[in-house]
Amino acid sequence: MTTAVWYEAGEDYAPAAEVRLHVFVEEQGYTEEEEFDEHDKTCPHLVLFDGETPVATGRLFLLSDGTAKIGRIAVEKAYRGQHLGAKIVTLLMERSKEMGAKRAYVSAQSYAVPFYNKFGFKEYGDEYLDGRIPHRDMELFF
Repeated sequence: MTTAVWYEAGEDYAPAAEVRLHVFVEEQGYTEEEEFDEHDKTCPHLVLFDGETPVATGRLFLLSDGTAKIGRIAVEKAYRGQHLGAKIVTLLMERSKEMGAKRAYVSAQSYAVPFYNKFGFKEYGDEYLDGRIPHRDMELFF
């Protein structure tokens, strides 16, 4: 059983950063400079905990057009296959709607496109590289 904790804009999001370091930096080879950006200090982060251990995370922020940018979704390797990514996406989508978003956007790693399709996201545009990993832009209208 996991517990969901929100870290609001400006709060110390260290548990989210820990998961992202393991998944994106150590596993996937992004640099810390690529992984962490200016939005980290100004947006809410969601973390799922197994007891005291952070095991999954995601963040969101509103773009100027009212679109919710959902991203940095990561699940620790030992916890994959337990639908924690789906729980993160569902909670981020709910929070996006509460913030007044009418559209959600995600830059999905290409292998994860079918995962986001299950939530109603549709890909658009061409595949591109983010770091060395192929991505697709996807959107969902609420």
